[in-house]
Amino acid sequence: MEDAARSVSPAALYEKLEQVYRLLCGKVGSRSLGSGQGRYLQLLLSRDGVTQAELASLLGVSPSTASELTDKLLAAGHITREKAAGDKRRVLIFITDSGREAAAAFRQESAGALQDAFDVLPADAQAQLFALLCGILEPDKPLPAASCAEPMIRPGKRV
Repeated sequence: MEDAARSVSPAALYEKLEQVYRLLCGKVGSRSLGSGQGRYLQLLLSRDGVTQAELASLLGVSPSTASELTDKLLAAGHITREKAAGDKRRVLIFITDSGREAAAAFRQESAGALQDAFDVLPADAQAQLFALLCGILEPDKPLPAASCAEPMIRPGKRV
C-alpha cells in the first residue's frame, strides 16, 4: 500500500484536492449568501473599515471579484461605504447589523455543511488528514502541526 501511495503524481494529488475544494465550496454558504459573500462578511467582522483593495488582497480574489461582491452586499444592505475621515479619496467598507446577522447565519449553516462533508471519514482519518494538510501548509513544523488549527480567512492565491 505504501508503494502505491508513493506512485501518486503531484498532478493527481492536486486534481483530488481541487475536487475536494469544489465539493466543500458547494457545501459552504447559506440560503442567501454564496461562499464568497460569506467569507467577505466574516472578514469584515474582524477587520471592519477597510478598503475594497485591502479586502481583495485579504480574500485572495481579483479586484473585479471584490467589486462584484461589494456591489451585491451593498444592494442587500449588508455593508456600507464611507469616505475616510483623513483622506476623502479613500473609501472604507463597514459591515451593517444585517451583515452581522447574515455572517452569523452563514457561519452556522456552513459549519453544519462542513461537518456533514467530513463525517464520511472516521475521526482518526480526519485527524490524519488534518495533520497532512498542516504538513503542506507548515512544512517546517513537525506533524501533527496543531498550530494550524485556526481556520484561515484567506486561503492564499488561487492556482
